[in-house]
Amino acid sequence: MKIFIKTFFVSVFILLLIADISFAREYKARKKIADYTIEMSIDRNPPIVDKNTLSLEIKEALGRHVTDAKVLVNYYMPPMPGMPPMNYKTLAKLSGNKYVVTMDLIMSGPWNIVIKISRAGKIETVRFTIDVR
Repeated sequence: MKIFIKTFFVSVFILLLIADISFAREYKARKKIADYTIEMSIDRNPPIVDKNTLSLEIKEALGRHVTDAKVLVNYYMPPMPGMPPMNYKTLAKLSGNKYVVTMDLIMSGPWNIVIKISRAGKIETVRFTIDVR
C-alpha cells in the first residue's frame, strides 16, 4: 500500500510539473507615454526564433481602451557588422480591445520593437526591447 501511495504522489507531481511547463506565461511589459498606457504581451516567454504573436492593449488616461488608432509595429535587430539588416514593419490589426500582429523573429539575440500609435492627427512612439532565444 505504501508503494501505491508513493507512486501516486510522484505521478501527480510529474503531471503538475508538465502542466506548469505547458501553460507557461506570456511575456509582458508595460509603458506609459503621453496620455496612453501600452501593455505589450508576447505569447511566448521568452520569445523564440519563430512566429510570435504580439498583442498591444492601449488605454487612455481614464482607462478606456483605444480602438480607433492606426498602430504600426517595427521590429528589428540592432545592426551587426557583416550581417544584412533585419528590419520589419507591419500594421497591427484590431481584435476586440487589442491590436495584434505576428512577428517572425529569425535570429536569437536582442530585438527592438518600436510601436507608433497614430490617433487624432498625433503620433506617439514607444520602444520595447526583447531577448529572443
